[in-house]
Amino acid sequence: MSGPFSRLGAHAIRASMLADRALTYFDRLRSLVVSALASDGVLEAYNDMAYGATAVYDASAPQFRDQLFNWEVEMVRTFPGPPGSVLVGGAGGGREAFELSARGYAVTAFEPSRVLAQSMRDRAAATGAAVRVLVGRYENLPVLRTLDGETIDLSTSPPFAAALFGWTSYSHIRRSADRAAALAGLARLADGRVYASFFKARADKTTTHALSAWTSRRGWRRDGDRFSPNIGFFHESAISEIDEEIAAAGLVRVGLSENDGDGYWPWFAAARPEVAAREPARG
Repeated sequence: MSGPFSRLGAHAIRASMLADRALTYFDRLRSLVVSALASDGVLEAYNDMAYGATAVYDASAPQFRDQLFNWEVEMVRTFPGPPGSVLVGGAGGGREAFELSARGYAVTAFEPSRVLAQSMRDRAAATGAAVRVLVGRYENLPVLRTLDGETIDLSTSPPFAAALFGWTSYSHIRRSADRAAALAGLARLADGRVYASFFKARADKTTTHALSAWTSRRGWRRDGDRFSPNIGFFHESAISEIDEEIAAAGLVRVGLSENDGDGYWPWFAAARPEVAAREPARG
């Protein structure tokens, strides 16, 4: 039977929900402020630090995630069959790279975090996987570096059969123009399709916070820009944005999956027009 002390305890528990609401508001405010005001250098450094310190991306850690997701298995089925070469950007510790190597592809993978790139190189050396590891960002293409500091110009190499943005790394590029430039940079190195997974804009978001609208009007951020302490800066893209960026890169969209159900992630494929014209049947 409940007495006055029981009801008091129940009210105290109920009142603690205010802390949850305060934390939610703080998280939203932090996302707005950081995505609007933090410099490119700060956001890049934070993303490198956040991913470099996460064990599932570190190929030397027991928690390393080393398998393709369901949607990636479906996506890889649209690659040209092995043997062939694949370029993977934002590769982390090499989850996609090692799986593609195991399927018969020769992989070149690059990653901005030296910690993760080192773990990827060590795993490749230990397993004999056909994975060449380079360090750099999309904006550095086509010139990247080895972990030992040697400069590698990928434009002097034979073209890749396909190119892949590592899991959602496309969405971690801050500006639309830079995302388009990254698409164009990968496409110039590939005689095939460029694939990217992305954070999809939330269709159920019908209201915009006044501060969000104000920062967007001042050009400090775009609708869809977000920040999370776990994964750093990311952008949620509408399909119309994706198409605009593909067009700005001089490419055409040749594949799209909007499936974001359990175990799946939205992704698209783009290609230079001459590549798309000779591959009409791969879906």
